[in-house]
Amino acid sequence: MGESSSYRVAGIAIILCLIIAGFITLITSTPQNHDELTKQSQVATRPDASHTQAGTANQSATTRMRVLWYDDAGKTYTFHDYSSPKGVGPDTWREADLPSPENGTLQRKAAMVRFLDWDGSIERMTGTKYLIDQETITSILNSYTLIAPPPAIQTPEVTGTPTIIQPTPDVTPAPGMLIPTCSRPCNLGDGTVRVSFGYINRHNGPVSLAIGDRNYFSPGYPDRGQPASFQPGIHQDIFTVRLPENGTNIAWHLMDTMVGAGQVPRLQAGLIAEPTVGYAPLDVRFSDQSTGGTTDDPLTGSWNFGDGTTAEGTSAFHRYELPGTYESSRIVSTSCGSETAKKTITVNQVSFTAEPVPDRQQTFRFTDRSTGEPTVWAWDFNDGFSSWEKSPVHTWKSPGTYLVGLTVSGKSGSGTTVQRITV
Repeated sequence: MGESSSYRVAGIAIILCLIIAGFITLITSTPQNHDELTKQSQVATRPDASHTQAGTANQSATTRMRVLWYDDAGKTYTFHDYSSPKGVGPDTWREADLPSPENGTLQRKAAMVRFLDWDGSIERMTGTKYLIDQETITSILNSYTLIAPPPAIQTPEVTGTPTIIQPTPDVTPAPGMLIPTCSRPCNLGDGTVRVSFGYINRHNGPVSLAIGDRNYFSPGYPDRGQPASFQPGIHQDIFTVRLPENGTNIAWHLMDTMVGAGQVPRLQAGLIAEPTVGYAPLDVRFSDQSTGGTTDDPLTGSWNFGDGTTAEGTSAFHRYELPGTYESSRIVSTSCGSETAKKTITVNQVSFTAEPVPDRQQTFRFTDRSTGEPTVWAWDFNDGFSSWEKSPVHTWKSPGTYLVGLTVSGKSGSGTTVQRITV
């Protein structure tokens, strides 16, 4: 019985040990299995690597080239958009990468290429290549007529990848991003004023705004030839309007902004010259009296005195040394043209002749030869004697050399001359 009890106790102990060992194994193995399940779940639900890269590529910016084409004969220009060939950017672009103008457009010459990134909502310029000098490009944008690009068509490239010309999108401008401008108003002197209008488009791409309640002129004709398609950037002198001289309230309304020429003075040249008649040497002061300049288009001018000399400035002082008739002029200019005002300057001469009187020693007869119709004569014979006669006779008491002076005056002013007389 004692031995049997010992076996029983030992068996129970072994069973307990087995139970405890199994429980410990279960506890330690369960987390490991959970980790494996978690990893498997993550592998099952994680996007494929190639799928993730494709999604990233779809969200990255696309690149394109915007080419400025122009036509010298027709004085027109346009912008065309092209998708950039693979690997071509501002630093790698060459003239061989320049696409061809499409769809029969007359604009065959390229002025510049802009490189743009488009992320689906914002367009950013990454670089520019100038194919002609920038001064000529500015002249094209300021003086040529902007036309809409042709409809989009596909054009094969040397790589075999088609390039698509993007037409001007029909995008409505945002408030404050499209601003009308006015420049170079000219009063033509016939009761009309010629005004050039342009615009500033702050959007990164072209926008459209049909002629209507947000793109119109008032009062009078709402449509005066203003554009309905607007390219990005600053564009001056896009179209020209002739308005009545008294139509100072006529304005172009674009979005929420309006601009007009207002009152435009007529260009007129004028001058004052004082005096215009006198005896040589004659000092004349000139003053400009021209009108027609504005703050944005000031007057510039020069003087021509009619004797081969000129001067700059708004006033001038000139001496005419020799007698004669001179046509002086004031030439003034603005961007509207030039005008000339003239003034005749008459320079008279004081002169006389002296002839010995026969049979009378040391006696001379003096004859006035002055121009300008003088009415008063004053002679000084340099011996203490004088005369108020027009043509006096004078006798010196002793022979010698005398400086005889004559001063005349009248409606032409006064002048003096001196001659050396040997008696």
